[in-house]
Amino acid sequence: MEVSAKAPGKILWIGGYSVLERPNISFVNAVDAYVTATAADRHDASVKLNAPQLGISFSGKIDGERFRGNIPAELVLMKTAAEIAFRYSMEMGAKTTGLDITTNSDSPFAYSTSGGKIVKSGLGSSAAVTVATVGSVLKLFGIDGDPNGALHKLSQAAHSIATGKVGSGFDIAAAVYGTILYTRYSPSILNTFPKDYTGMDLAELVKRDWDYSIRKFTLPRELKLVFANFGDSMITTKALGSVSEFKIKDPKTYSRLMKEIDSANRDAINALERMENDENGAEDAFRESFDIGRAATKKLGALSGVGIEPDDCTQLIEDSKKNGAFVAKLPGAGGRDAVAALCRSDSERSRLREYWNGRKELKVLELNSVEEGMD
Repeated sequence: MEVSAKAPGKILWIGGYSVLERPNISFVNAVDAYVTATAADRHDASVKLNAPQLGISFSGKIDGERFRGNIPAELVLMKTAAEIAFRYSMEMGAKTTGLDITTNSDSPFAYSTSGGKIVKSGLGSSAAVTVATVGSVLKLFGIDGDPNGALHKLSQAAHSIATGKVGSGFDIAAAVYGTILYTRYSPSILNTFPKDYTGMDLAELVKRDWDYSIRKFTLPRELKLVFANFGDSMITTKALGSVSEFKIKDPKTYSRLMKEIDSANRDAINALERMENDENGAEDAFRESFDIGRAATKKLGALSGVGIEPDDCTQLIEDSKKNGAFVAKLPGAGGRDAVAALCRSDSERSRLREYWNGRKELKVLELNSVEEGMD
């Protein structure tokens, strides 16, 4: 038997950094770039993981509930996701077998520079790999439906265990549910999860009420996205570390900025909902609130000593507004990773794409907004 699951990439338009703090809100947009995981049963107690685009694979043995064998570092995330889904399926009474899983990522997740270097696009490939892998294993073993949000919770746990940290989880949530408004869960839910977990621990984790908030959301139909990568990217973990240090060093200023950012973000989301209802003044209100939140996040970067929005990128954003962009920003953690914009018409979208294509530092990707998550 063979089954497949595919999970989308994402763009975080609203909530960069502020989403780390509960109960701040974020708006994350799923896009039509997917990671597909194909799972097949094996008739022996073995597991094989394949990542042909990376040119690596893993072959190991299933020892009870555990996967044994020397795993390449690049496949730790995939292995953790597969093992968690496998052990949860066993706990749920599924008749499990050996596993053969292959992942394939659509081209926008990574691209080749003129120098032949492979660059990630900042679309959340690790989250999509995690969700697609968990989803394919659950499908293979007949764990149908999604009682208690099992796919989402298991994927959050797998990503946390594999990376050794508890993130905000917006990227996992988008890969599962699609375009959403999201407020994170309390980190203690996964910080206290046992490292030497059992299948029963996984079942209890799924049954437990998590305090995240997820609401399906639709990008107003008149807004068209444009997305491009820089050749050089900021290391997200380093940026997050610098912001965390600033939080410890100056908690009052950090807290004030977070409140300022979240207030602007909520106003922007409210304006987006008004745009969907064609209310007068909603477009201008959205742009104003979006830019206030963006400016406050830039200030957070300056105070933290990290280039969340460097001055040359601010100039790029302002120039982009003169060339078809309605709003634009460095999405997610910022830095010279990617730049994203929303345009109000197809003609303005074409104009902006032409402008960005003329900038030698940018690689424009073919992407569109989608509403749904994992299929």
